[in-house]
Amino acid sequence: MSESSLTVAEALLLRLGKAGVPYLFANAGTDAAPLIEAYAHFDAEGIGPVPQPVTVAHEMAAVSMAHGHAMATGVPSAVFLHVSVGTANAASGIMNASRQRVPMLVMAGRTPVLADGSPGSRDMYIHWAQESFDQASMVREYTRWDYELRYPSQVNDVVDRALAVATADPAGPVYLSLPRELLAAPATPAVDARPPRLGPASTTAAEQSAIARVADLVAGSGNPLVITNSLGRNSGAVAALVEFAEAAGAGVVEVFRERMSFPSSHPQHLGFDAVPLIEDADLLIVVEADVPWFPQDAPAPDVPVVHIGLDPIRRDYPMWNFPINVALGGSPVHTLEALTAAVKGRLAGGSLQRSLNRLAAQHAESRAGARRRAEATKSARPIDPAFLSRRIGDALAPDGIVVNEYDAHSDQLGLDRPGSYYGPSAVSGLGWGFGAALGVKLGEPDRTVVCTLGDGAYIFSNPLACHLAAEQLGLALLVVVFNNSSWKAVRTAVRRIAPGGWAETPGKYPLTDLSPSPAFSEVASACGAYAEEVGDPGELEGALERALLQVREGRQALLDVRTT
Repeated sequence: MSESSLTVAEALLLRLGKAGVPYLFANAGTDAAPLIEAYAHFDAEGIGPVPQPVTVAHEMAAVSMAHGHAMATGVPSAVFLHVSVGTANAASGIMNASRQRVPMLVMAGRTPVLADGSPGSRDMYIHWAQESFDQASMVREYTRWDYELRYPSQVNDVVDRALAVATADPAGPVYLSLPRELLAAPATPAVDARPPRLGPASTTAAEQSAIARVADLVAGSGNPLVITNSLGRNSGAVAALVEFAEAAGAGVVEVFRERMSFPSSHPQHLGFDAVPLIEDADLLIVVEADVPWFPQDAPAPDVPVVHIGLDPIRRDYPMWNFPINVALGGSPVHTLEALTAAVKGRLAGGSLQRSLNRLAAQHAESRAGARRRAEATKSARPIDPAFLSRRIGDALAPDGIVVNEYDAHSDQLGLDRPGSYYGPSAVSGLGWGFGAALGVKLGEPDRTVVCTLGDGAYIFSNPLACHLAAEQLGLALLVVVFNNSSWKAVRTAVRRIAPGGWAETPGKYPLTDLSPSPAFSEVASACGAYAEEVGDPGELEGALERALLQVREGRQALLDVRTT
C-alpha cells in the first residue's frame, strides 16, 4: 500500500488503530462516505489495525455504548456523528460522559465547505441547511477540547491531540469536526511513525501539610464518616478507601451511587442514605461526591468537612457551594494512601477497635433493615422496586454487573466487586442505560450484565436501536424494565414541592402518565430477544432464572416487570 494513495479518512482510521482505539461507534450519514469507503478498502486488502466499525442506529445509543465500554475497560473508543443533527441527538450522551469523566473521542462530519471542485464537495440538497456557524458550540461546555480538521497534513497530530486531552485527568469527551471534502482528500503524509500520545493519569497526592491536618482531625474524631458516590471510577481506589476507613475507624456511606466505591458487605459500609448518619458524625470526609447532601440536610457549622478528589471544588460546575474546611486535590488513590499512612499509629488500639465494633453493629442493622424493607413488600402488586431489586441481587452471579438507570435499589443488590455497578450521570441525560450496558458487555464479554431501567428510560434509550445492536454484535445481556407506566421521579418532585396539594390529594399528575404501557416484550422479541412480562411477585424468581439462562446461552433477554 502506497502512503501517497491513502485518503485522510484512511489515515485517520490507521492512526486511531495505532493508538489502540478499539471501536468506532457510528450512525452514518452522507458525511461518513469517505470513512465507509476507507473501511471497505481496508477490509478488501487486509489493512489494519483500525477500530472495529459498529453500526448503531441512533447517536445517543452510540455515545452511550462508547461510554459503557470506556467505563468497563478504561480505554477510550471513538464515535462518529452525522454533522450538526447527529451532534444534537448525541448531546445528552456527551453531557453524561463529561460529568462522569469518561474518555471518548467524538467525531462529527461537517457539511462540506466547498461548493464544487472536490470529491467531497456539496452535491446534495441537505448540504446548505445542515451547516452551522459553530457546530461544536452545541456541546462545547461539556467537552474537554474541540477542533475542526483544516488541512490533510494535520490528521495524525489532531488525532494524537484529541486522545491526549480525552484521557488526561480529569478525563472526558473531546469533539473533532471533519469536513467531508477533507476526509476524501489525499493524506500528506499518510502515516506517522511516532507512537500516539495519550494523556497522563494524575499521580499527585495532596500536599503533606494538608494530609497531616486531616490526619489530626481523624485522630481527634470519635465518629468520622466518609461520603462517596463515584470513587470507584478507578477500581484501585476502592481498596485504598477500604484501607483508609479501617485505619481511621470511619463508617462509609455511598450516596446517589454512580460506581461501586466500597464493598456492600464490608462491616463499615453503613448504607446509601447519609442523612441519618450526618447528624451523629463529628467529621465528614467527602471522597469524589459532587453532591454529598442537600442543603436542608447539611451538617452543623462546627463539624469539619474534608473534600478529596481530582477537583474537590468542582471548577466545571457553575455553582457549587458545599462547605470545605480542607480540600485534598490530586489523585484520590494516592491521597488516600498518604492519608492512611499518616493516620496509622495516631489512633489508640482500644478506641479504634471499639469504633470498628460499633460500625459493624450499625452495618448489620443497615443490611437487616434493607432485607426487611424488601421482604415486607414481597406480596405487593404491582411489584415493589425494593423487592424486585432484592430478587435481582439474589439472582446475580458473583461476577455480575448491574448498569442502572433508575429504580434499582443499591441496598438490595449486595455488590462487592469493583466494576460491578454503574449508575447514571448526575446530569441525567435520559436514555443512557441500555446503550451503556451494551458497551459494558462489549468490554466484559464473559461477565453477566443486567441492565435495570425505568420504563421512561427504556423508551428514551431508542430500544429498537439498542436491541438491534445487541443482536448484530451477539451481546447477550438481561434488560429489566421497572414499568410503572409513569414518570415516577416527576411525581415525586410534585409531592415535594406541593405536599397534599392539587395533584397529590386526588392522585392526578398531568404530564406524567405513560399508560397504556407499550408491549415492551414485543419490541424486544422483534429483535430476537427472549422476553416476558411479569406482574405477579410470586413469578419473579422463576422469570429471572429463565431470562438469565437465555443470557448464559448467548441470547439477549428482557423482563417487563410491572412495578409501583
